Amino acid sequence: MKKVLLCGHKSFVASGMTKTFDRVGITYDCFSRGENKREAYVVTGDVMDMNHNAFLDTYDTVINFIIIKDGGVEENLRYIKSLLEFCKEKKVKNLIQISSISVYPNEARYVNEESEIEKDYRNKGGYASIKVAVDHYLEEHAPGGLVVSYVRPGYIYTKNREASKAGILVTKFGLNVLLGDKQTTLPLVCRETLHKGLVKLVLADNKPKVCLFLNKNENEGKKYNFVREEWNVTPWCLPSWLLLPIAKILKTIGIFKQHHYLKVVGLFKRTWFDSSNTERALGISFKKKEIAVLGAGTYGSYTSDLLARVYPHENITLIDVGDSHLKTESEIGYISRVVNAPYEGLQKARFFGYGGASAKWGGQLLTFTENDFANPTEFMKGIVALNIKYKDRVLAKFGLENKTQEVRLEQNLFTKTGIWLSYFHRNLFIHFRIAKNKKIKLLSNSRVIKLLNEGKLITGIELIQHGQHNMLSFDQYFLTSGAFESSRLLVESGLSKQKGKMTFSDHLSQRAFKVKSGPQMGDQDFTFHVQGGSLVTKRFVGEIDGYSFYSQPICNEDFPFFRDLKKLLFGHKFRAGLLMNIIKNIPSCIAFAWNMIILKKMYIYKNEFYLQIDIEAPRESGKMSLNNEKDAFGERSVDVDLTIMPKTGELFTKARACVKSYLDKNGVVYEELPFSTSAEKYEDVYHPFGMFCDFNSVEDYFQCFENMLVINTGVLPRAGGINSTCAVLPLVEEYVNNVME
Repeated sequence: MKKVLLCGHKSFVASGMTKTFDRVGITYDCFSRGENKREAYVVTGDVMDMNHNAFLDTYDTVINFIIIKDGGVEENLRYIKSLLEFCKEKKVKNLIQISSISVYPNEARYVNEESEIEKDYRNKGGYASIKVAVDHYLEEHAPGGLVVSYVRPGYIYTKNREASKAGILVTKFGLNVLLGDKQTTLPLVCRETLHKGLVKLVLADNKPKVCLFLNKNENEGKKYNFVREEWNVTPWCLPSWLLLPIAKILKTIGIFKQHHYLKVVGLFKRTWFDSSNTERALGISFKKKEIAVLGAGTYGSYTSDLLARVYPHENITLIDVGDSHLKTESEIGYISRVVNAPYEGLQKARFFGYGGASAKWGGQLLTFTENDFANPTEFMKGIVALNIKYKDRVLAKFGLENKTQEVRLEQNLFTKTGIWLSYFHRNLFIHFRIAKNKKIKLLSNSRVIKLLNEGKLITGIELIQHGQHNMLSFDQYFLTSGAFESSRLLVESGLSKQKGKMTFSDHLSQRAFKVKSGPQMGDQDFTFHVQGGSLVTKRFVGEIDGYSFYSQPICNEDFPFFRDLKKLLFGHKFRAGLLMNIIKNIPSCIAFAWNMIILKKMYIYKNEFYLQIDIEAPRESGKMSLNNEKDAFGERSVDVDLTIMPKTGELFTKARACVKSYLDKNGVVYEELPFSTSAEKYEDVYHPFGMFCDFNSVEDYFQCFENMLVINTGVLPRAGGINSTCAVLPLVEEYVNNVME
C-alpha cells in the first residue's frame, strides 16, 4: 500500500482521520500551513508552494481538505494550482478533493452523482462559491495521469460536539428561529462514517469520479428535524409563501442582485440528494446508526441518556422485558433457584421494568481510587483510572459533587465518602426523563432471548414480543439487562468463555459493633450530611489478604418513632399502646426533621449506631449455572450457589480486628456483637461481581465484541469496599465517548 497525504488534517472534517488510517494500516503524512519542517508524520510549509517543500514524500493518493477560509476564490485557486503542480511533479495517481453538496444549483429538485454542478460560481456566496470555482478549475486543469475524485458530503456532524447554528438556527430573546421551513433539506453525514467512506475510496481500484457522502433518507435530511435533535427545541419556521415572492419582487426592481435572491431561495431548498451509486460502489451505507440498549434498568437508563447526548442524530432503541409497572422476578416470569440459602439477592433484589432496581432501592454513588487495591490487575488498574477520570462528570449528572478527600487512617484502613441518592433521583429512568426523550425509542414487554453473531460481531437479536418471536438487527449493542440475566444470555448465545458454571461473588455482611459514643471516632466525624435531598455518607474501607471490606454506620434502626410507625402502618392489628408510643416519641421526630432540614445532617437517635462490616467474598464462593426448568418465556432458568467458605470467616475475623483496633486506639465506646455472616440484607449488598471479567485490560474488555458492550457489576473482577454500581458508569462514559465509532 502506497502512502497517502492528508492536506489540511487539522480541519474539523479531517479530525480523527489519522486514527482511522491507523486502524486499517494505511500509511500517511499530514500537511498544513506553517514553517517548513517535518515532525514525525506531520509536514508544514507554504501551501502556495507545495512542490518545493523538501519534507514532502512521494504519495499514491492525496486527500485535500484545505480551503483558504480567510481568502476568496482567487486565493483558493492559487492554492489548487500549487496542489496540482505538486501532484504533477510527484506523479500522484489519485487526488480526492473534499468538495460540497453546496456546489449544486439551489433550485435543483433531485441530485445524484451524475448531476451537473452550478456553472457560475458568482451565483453562489462565500463557501459555496469557492467550492464551485475549485471544482471547475480541477476539472479543466488536472494534469494527465491524475485521477480526480470529488467527495461531496452533506452537513457533517460528529459525536459529543454541538453543531454550529450558523445558517441553521437563530436564537434571540428565548426564541428559536429556523433559517428555513419544515421542508428545507439538510442532508447529513456522520464524520466517523465519512472517514470510513474515505478509507474505502482510497482502497478502491476503480475510484468513482463523484461521491455523495450523505444520508439519502428524505425525511431524516430535513433542517427542521436536525434542529429538534441537536438542540431539543421546536423552532419557529420562516414563511416561504411570504419571503420568496418578496425576494422575487426585490430582484425584479433591482434592489436584490441574483446572488441575493438565490440566498433567499436557498433557505427553502427542496433538493433530494440520492447517494445510492456511491453506497453501491464503495459498499457502505450513510444511513443513521442503529443503536440498541438491551435493558431499561439502572445501566440501561444511564446509557440511553448518554447515547442521546453524544449521538443525537442516530437512532437509539431501548428494549426491556417490562414496562412502567415495576415487577419482581416471579411477577415478570423469570425463575432462579438459590441452592444455598444465605444468598437471596437474586430472587429478592431484582426488579424488572423501567428503572429496574434503581426504582426500588436507589443506591450510593461511590467510585474507586488508587487507595482501594494494594495489588490490582491491569484490568482493575484501568477501571480505577477511569473512575478517577469520570467521577465528577458522573456525579454532575445528578446535580451532585463530592470533593471530600479520602483519609488514610492506618496502613490498611482509610475513609471513603459517597452519596446516597435522594428518593427523587433514585429511579434513573425517571431522573434522566427517558420516556420524554424524543431521541429514544422505547420497546417494552420484549424479552431478548438470544444474541446472534458472526465471531465477535453481533449481527442481531432474537426476542419475544407478546408471545411472538421476532428478529431485529442493529449496528451497535449495549447489554444492560443485569448481571445474572446478561450472563445467562451470553451463555445461551454461546458467547461466554465459561461454558458451564460461571463463577461470581458478592459482598457478605456482618453486624459487628454498636457504637455508643457518637459519630466522632478519632479525628474523623462519620455524621452523614445532606446535599440537596441526598445523603453524603462516610465509611471505613480496608483490605485484608487481597480482599476488600468496608464498615459504615447504620443509624436509627432503634428509633422508636419509625419502628412503631412501621408497625402501625403495616401491622395487622391496631393497639392503643402503639399509638401512644408514637405520640411519646414525636419530640425525637421533630429533632430528626430539624437536623435534616435546618442543620443538613443526619440525626442519630441516642447518639448510638451500628457498624456493619461488608466483605467481598472470594470469587470461587459463587457458582451460577443454567438448569432445564423453563420460565414463563420458555427459557432455561438459573441456579445460584454462594457458599460461605472457611476463608470468608477468617477474613471477617481479621476485618473485625482491624476496625476494633481503630475504635480502641481512639477511645470509642462500643459493644461488640456476636459473630455471624449472611447476605440477606440484599437491598444494600446485592452487587454481584466476577462473572464476565477475565480481561487483560480495559481495552481488552472494550474489544471483547466488535459492536457490543456488556454493562453490569459482573464485569468487575473486584467489588472493593464500595457499593459498586457507580464504579461501572465511567466504563460506559469512556466507551461511548472515546471507543465507539
